[in-house]
Order: sequence, then C-alpha cells, then structure tokens
Amino acid sequence: MPEPGDPHDKLFRALLDDPDRARALLCEHLPAEIVAELADTPPEPVEGHFVDAALQGSQSDRLFRVALKDGRSAYVYTLLEHKSAPDPRTPIQLLTYMARIWDRHLAETGGSPERLPAIIPMVIYHGRRPWTVPTSVLDAVDAPEAIRDAMAGMRYILRDLGPVDDADLAQDRVLRAGLAALKHAFDKGVPLKVVVSLLADTPEKSLLERQVLEYVIRVYNLGEQDLMQALDQAKPDRREELMGTVAEEWMKQGEARGRAEGIAEGEARGKAVMLTRMLERRFGELPPWARERIHQADDTWLDAWADALFDARTLEDVFTAPREGMS
Repeated sequence: MPEPGDPHDKLFRALLDDPDRARALLCEHLPAEIVAELADTPPEPVEGHFVDAALQGSQSDRLFRVALKDGRSAYVYTLLEHKSAPDPRTPIQLLTYMARIWDRHLAETGGSPERLPAIIPMVIYHGRRPWTVPTSVLDAVDAPEAIRDAMAGMRYILRDLGPVDDADLAQDRVLRAGLAALKHAFDKGVPLKVVVSLLADTPEKSLLERQVLEYVIRVYNLGEQDLMQALDQAKPDRREELMGTVAEEWMKQGEARGRAEGIAEGEARGKAVMLTRMLERRFGELPPWARERIHQADDTWLDAWADALFDARTLEDVFTAPREGMS
C-alpha cells in the first residue's frame, strides 16, 4: 500500500471515498457506451491494493465493484499515475494488476475461471508531458497485424487530465476541485486564480477541504504571501482558521526536513503564521512593516515576540522585546 504521507495518493483516495463522487467520476470519464451499461447504484469500493511495492511511490489504485443493468456485476479499476512523465510499462503493469484482481475474486467467491467478471481499467494521469503510451499492450506487440488482430482486446481507458480545461474536469464542484488539484501538481508556477478556484470549490469545514489545502501546501511551490492571498479570495471568512492548518503543515515539513537535512525552515514558517494570527487577534490587521519583520525573522526572534505578546500593551511593544541572550 502506498505510504500514507504520499500527497497524490492521499488526495486520490479522499476524492473517491464518497460513493457519489466515485460514481460521478466514472459516469463523466468512462466512455458513454460503458456508462450506459451501469446500473444507477453507487459503485462499491473494494479494499486492497494491487500495485507492485516498487511502484507504490508513483502509482495509486482504487478498485470498485459496479452493478450492471442486466443484473451482472463488474469491476472498475482506477490507476492514478503520478509521475511527471508517462511510464511505457503501464500497459504491462495493468495486465498484472488485472490478473491479481481476478485471482482474488476467484479465491474469495469460489467462482469459475470460465466466467470471470469484467474489469474496466482506467488510468488517470496528471503529469506534465503528453501521454504517448499505447492504450493496449497489443499496440506494443512486435508482430504481424494478423497475429495482433487475433489478440484483439485488452484495452484500458485513458483520461489524461492535462488537455482538459479545469471547468470541464467534472460537473460536481468538489470532484472538479480535487481533479484540478491533481492536474496542476507538476506545473511550474501555478496561477493564483487556479488555487483560489480549487479552494473555493471544496466544502467548508469538511475533511476534504483540509486535505485539498494540505495537498496545495505540500505539492505546490507557493510562497506565504501567495497562499494567504489565495485564502483571502477563496474563503475570507475562514482565513484565520485555515491558516492554522497551514501553520501545522509547515511545522510538519520543517520537522521532516530537520530530521533529514538538519534545518528548521518549515518550522519557522509555521511559527511565523501562528504569531501573525495571534497578533491580529490582539491588535487587528497588521501593518506592512510588522508583516515584513515577521517574514524576515529567525526562529529565536519569533519565539521572543510570541513571549512578549502576553505582556505587551501595543504592537510596537511586542517588537521591542529583547530576545534571549541579548540586552
């Protein structure tokens, strides 16, 4: 199973945890002729992962059991490719995963290998480079056409998010926000309006709201001012509360970097955000000079100002407090 810390996998699973959103994804991104065969019931998530251990850092998967209109059932296997470029081995890997799904189905149901349920494989790709990999392993087979025709079938459905306009990713605004977040993961310099849009589309005070915000913090290369501006535009009434999530995430990143590289940059950024929140609660909107001092300060100064806040009568008193070891 992919590590819980993988941001792409975490958001992908969060998007599809809701059965109605999962059905919306299937209905909007599978071919119409397949959707026409699906019953009106939500897909049933099936626990388990089929991705090879060596690929868990670059692939995430979800398996659903779906009811068909004729009374039979089938599986839809969704594979998220979160590499920045297509993997030419994807068609072969899909065959392996499908074989594992059939093997488990037979083991759990005692069914006959002569009557296997259909598996509809769908790859969701959000890398930067266009997808150039064949959508069937047969297209990669080096053989005469007559032989390849005899092997016909075994195609998967590709949904490359890159060429799709954000507005057309989904009709459901929550699903659209999640897919848009994934789509722009490898962009250099994500436009502020994109961040504003996907944050605005997430339901307020929901788990997914926090998950999308955490994803933006972890994956997008946004500065503190850009992130604060995005929150101001998307959810001004919740800016203060959401900045708490931002601070927590930056502290986690700082602790992780500190363990790996011996630095505490992320922790300092988190402290800066928390200090800003406390000062604004006490003194109101901060003037530019105060924000600049906080932005430039090191960890020791931030701690000193946070301590001074409790006894300070004015904002200026906070910033005149000496730090430990200095008069």
